[in-house]
Amino acid sequence: MDVRYSVLGRLVAVGLGLLVFAVRALGAEVFPERMCEKLPEVDPEVKAWVAHVAPELARVPVRELSEKTALEVFGRAAAAGWGGIDLFTDRVFRESCVFYLPADALRAVDARFDFDLLTVIRGKDKTGRVFEMRGLLAGLGKLLVFYDRDGIEYRNETEHRDFILASRVEFDSPGSGRLENVHGLCVKVLLVGCVEIRSMVKDGDIITVHAGLFTSESRLNPIRVREAAAGTN
Repeated sequence: MDVRYSVLGRLVAVGLGLLVFAVRALGAEVFPERMCEKLPEVDPEVKAWVAHVAPELARVPVRELSEKTALEVFGRAAAAGWGGIDLFTDRVFRESCVFYLPADALRAVDARFDFDLLTVIRGKDKTGRVFEMRGLLAGLGKLLVFYDRDGIEYRNETEHRDFILASRVEFDSPGSGRLENVHGLCVKVLLVGCVEIRSMVKDGDIITVHAGLFTSESRLNPIRVREAAAGTN
């Protein structure tokens, strides 16, 4: 084997190793260390609710992301240039515990940060009626979002499309930048109806959404502090 190619191969391997290390280090900076161990477990009422809505998630410790912790995590994610898909598909949500974001923490996050996620925290439907998330569970490679009602049709101004949300929206997160096996979320397509979204995959700065036989691409919108919230600092 040519020595030059051998050396080049080693350099490429080292470079990839450093890239992986850098990405993991960045994730460690966004999230508190050893979250599964250090965050408080939810109270018995919440654990009973988790056992009812997602029995498979209740078999492991369920930790609560308080308003303070959630705001700190989103703040660091915004500083790192992450998008919503980067945050909720991080490897911390594939560890052996589940994290619970209650409604008050979600409202605080929504008031302070603007981030691109098809499952918006709060909004108004096509009739002008307010809707919001009641809770969010993330862990074991799963992301479950719960809303205050079913059949929410709303306009996503970033995507310039209408979506319909079920009272429960589910995602699998098999790896960073990947949300698959989506249930409870569809996009309205002219002359077709509401087409179920199957997956959302990030490649570089591009997010590809697969819905039925349709595919759309859009640029990642990083998490940012809302102007009104920034003015209060």
